[in-house]
Amino acid sequence: MLAELRNDVLDKAKQMVADGLLYGASGNISALDPDSGMIAITPSAIEYRVMAFEDIVVIDREGNLVEGKWKPTSETPMHTIFYRKRKDVGAVVHTHSLYATVFAATGEPIPMVLSEAAMCIGATVKVAPYTRPGTQALTQQVLDVMADDVALLLGQHGALAVGNDLRSAYNTAMAVEISARTLLFARCAQATPIHLNPIEINELRRLYRQGYHPTDAANE
Repeated sequence: MLAELRNDVLDKAKQMVADGLLYGASGNISALDPDSGMIAITPSAIEYRVMAFEDIVVIDREGNLVEGKWKPTSETPMHTIFYRKRKDVGAVVHTHSLYATVFAATGEPIPMVLSEAAMCIGATVKVAPYTRPGTQALTQQVLDVMADDVALLLGQHGALAVGNDLRSAYNTAMAVEISARTLLFARCAQATPIHLNPIEINELRRLYRQGYHPTDAANE
């Protein structure tokens, strides 16, 4: 089932390792097939460096295993609640990226200081208070705190990004990490980053959602 989508999830999982968004078997990623309502998701406790196509499992929106030999990630409820409650979400990316996790560990939100990050994220990245991973309490809290946003820091844990597809969710996860890295490097240089104006953030986000996609130049 969902051969193409499972391949896409596997590719992005391996890309997360290459891009420094996670390590070992930490973090997880999923994507929704809108036609069937089924979800391709990474399994629990398998390192990404050895993960293969057949390791990606298929579940339904309630988290029940539909196809695959492994148990899905223990954070499955944190993924499926978005597919049930938010019609705009088609992919979920949970990372343990180093710089974003520094902010998660200190409970500090990540402001918008980069134009490209503002395009992907569109708002300050809030922090959800620590709640034990894999629990229903965390699942509901993440949904409530994120509200209509597309990114969130999980206190003492990591970061979460959502999007209408894998590409947008992954870009958002990268934007969170690059923003955190930029802020920390600026502090090391004893400099104060300039925050983008909220009106400009909203406009950048609108332009990104409206026009950032491959375009055939011949048909412009």
